[in-house]
Amino acid sequence: MRYEDNWPFFEKLLSYLRYLKIRKYIPGNKAVCVDIGCGFNGRFLRSIADRIGGGYGFDIRANEAKYGNIQIMNNSRSFGKLPLTDETADCVFMLAVLEHLPKNTFLLKEAVRVLKRGGIFILTTPTPAAKPVLEFLSYKIHVISEESIRQHQHYYTKKELFERMRKNGCTVIQYQKFQLGFNEMIVAQKE
Repeated sequence: MRYEDNWPFFEKLLSYLRYLKIRKYIPGNKAVCVDIGCGFNGRFLRSIADRIGGGYGFDIRANEAKYGNIQIMNNSRSFGKLPLTDETADCVFMLAVLEHLPKNTFLLKEAVRVLKRGGIFILTTPTPAAKPVLEFLSYKIHVISEESIRQHQHYYTKKELFERMRKNGCTVIQYQKFQLGFNEMIVAQKE
């Protein structure tokens, strides 16, 4: 099956603005980056390919592909396990993914497992205040994917995110709300 990127324009715009927010945290040109929840074709990893040494993108709806130094893999049958050795990556991204996963997801532990000591973990997720806004934008005026919003399982508070990072062996070095306070970003470092 081939997956298509048929997001509404506004959702693509929000995604692009999220990418702009985190680009400055990408390590140097020799870095290996992992994008968990990279989408159908690893759009973000491909946009930074010239700035990194290599990258791996994983998504349950990804189209398996290789684009130069970027490998995109479908991990729908791996039950949250990433097919990478321990401490492979200098940087791991989970951009607008955590809210789609069960609260006890094994994937955070996997993200930290593949991250090198001292490596950077960048996570974005909508704030609890975003829930009614996202539902309105999705269900009422249809400018973002209704399917995507229906898949949201939890909206995390700052306290919950800090706790999740701590439990998984990471120290938060920056927390910031953005997009009018409806999104939040954690930049953490593996201990």
